[in-house]
Amino acid sequence: MAETYRDRWSTARWREIEFLTESHDAKGGRRKAIHEFPGAEEPVVEDMGGKAGDYQLNAYFIGNDYDLEAVALIKALNQPGADWLLHPWLGRIWVTPISWSRRDSNDANGFCTVAISWVAGGEQPPEATPDQVDIANASIAGFADAAVADFDLLAMSADGLGAFVAQVQGKLEFVRQAISFATLPLIWSSQLLGLVSGIKGDLGALAAIPGSYANAFRSLSNAIGLGADDAGLADTDRPRLVSRLVALSANANHGTLSGVAATDSAVRGNLTREAALQSRLYLAAAMQVALVDYRAEVDRTAVLAAIDTAYDALLPTLPDTVFQAAVTARTALVEAVMAQDLQPQQIRDLVGNLPSTVLAHRMRIDESVFLARNGVRHPLFVRGRVYG
Repeated sequence: MAETYRDRWSTARWREIEFLTESHDAKGGRRKAIHEFPGAEEPVVEDMGGKAGDYQLNAYFIGNDYDLEAVALIKALNQPGADWLLHPWLGRIWVTPISWSRRDSNDANGFCTVAISWVAGGEQPPEATPDQVDIANASIAGFADAAVADFDLLAMSADGLGAFVAQVQGKLEFVRQAISFATLPLIWSSQLLGLVSGIKGDLGALAAIPGSYANAFRSLSNAIGLGADDAGLADTDRPRLVSRLVALSANANHGTLSGVAATDSAVRGNLTREAALQSRLYLAAAMQVALVDYRAEVDRTAVLAAIDTAYDALLPTLPDTVFQAAVTARTALVEAVMAQDLQPQQIRDLVGNLPSTVLAHRMRIDESVFLARNGVRHPLFVRGRVYG
């Protein structure tokens, strides 16, 4: 198909208004003040700084609604302030429009041009401030992704595969029991138990495709880590769950092996790799659980200490890519939770007992925050040092 003039046009965008353009002009340079003195052979040239960038574009509008499209662009050009121009040749540039001129004619019915002049925007362009929690979530997900990508299994005989499946199923039964005895909301606990049972039932097929097994276990760790928010798990309950996940991460090995599992090198190697995958994903889940707004500094300190312990044990065994992802995730998590201001504004020493409701009212904080911050055992009888 032959090329037409439309094919030579390029698209630009200004404040969500797209338009066609064919060519551009750009000017720049530096401002110079030239001083010429009587009797002097050479002038003195004073540099006054850079010139404001000058950009020229012709916008083209064609078709039945060309006039409405042109009016929409002109309205956008008349709005005050600078903005990003998506320039078809120069990319995104921060500019402000200073003039425009529109040209219509009877000879070109259904077509018009708008010649536009921009200069550099001047004031600093806005930069989105990244949310530290979003960064932490993405970094933790990156760590889990790296753990899954690093997972692989050696080829096993039929007997070896059976021994491998039996060992992993036994380990998953331990995980199932740990979930059953944990004080988790019923719906969330049922979901986790269903995922564990699904992995156990499909383990033979999953083991034949290592990536499938890794992704199945990743789904379980995500359900644990991200499910804490969905289930509304309180910040005061998070340290206990984090500690249990860290314990699972530290004890992911399969213990004493016997039979084919002990004599077959491929099975032993695969069990080691499977244990490493579980350790890394349990740690990722622990970090996801730890990422919450805390009301008491003691809870925040407890979860970070537990995660630091797991990292100290795990990092020396990690390959380079997973190591880097783990370090990045930990740094992002610490920065996100340490940005929370949990320092008490008031401190009181109580000689006699007072109800927490009265103390919270006097210290002007929510009673639930008061209870969490001070670890109150009985809300009717509070004494000693309390923090507001």
